[in-house]
Amino acid sequence: MTMYVESALTESVHREAGGEGYGLIILEWFTKGSNLVSLGALVTALTALTRTWSTSRTAKKNLRIAMQQEERKAIEPQVRLLQSKHRLFGDAERYSFLVHIGNSADSGNFVARAEMEIDYRTRDGVVTAVRIPTERVQGEDVKYLGNEPTLEIPANVSARAAIEGWVHFRFASNLMAGNDVDRFAVTLEMGHGGPLSIESIIPADI
Repeated sequence: MTMYVESALTESVHREAGGEGYGLIILEWFTKGSNLVSLGALVTALTALTRTWSTSRTAKKNLRIAMQQEERKAIEPQVRLLQSKHRLFGDAERYSFLVHIGNSADSGNFVARAEMEIDYRTRDGVVTAVRIPTERVQGEDVKYLGNEPTLEIPANVSARAAIEGWVHFRFASNLMAGNDVDRFAVTLEMGHGGPLSIESIIPADI
């Protein structure tokens, strides 16, 4: 389908100069049937414009969501593993982890609970998961670890501050009965926000 566009422009300018008369200027522009606009092309252009606008809105929305996620991530507590140690005590063994917990938020937070997670594989190929709570120890019991303190859980983390300390886990040596360990991990449950996990731990024997 073809649409014919008609347009006309007429401008009259009337001037008087010194009472000597006037001049009349008539500018007329008229076209008929010379400008042809394909309706199909117009629809195509409008469709493309609509798609561009929609794509732009979607891109801006995705960018806004990504920025909000980054902002939330920036104020979530962070944990880093500084050291990890393993020691045998007769029929028991202790795993100790020195952790750094940072809180960049404007409000305080706290470590509510800590667990050690061990995944091991039996000789039959069955994977078993064990979760071990923290061990409460006295200073003399872990003197071999150095001067860093043991975290007393629950442990407060003030706003825009950080804490460091050891967390300890003790269990019977025959718990895994010589089976192969697939995974060591420490998980800290925070009072506000999701859990913090430290994966791929290889404790050093002492």
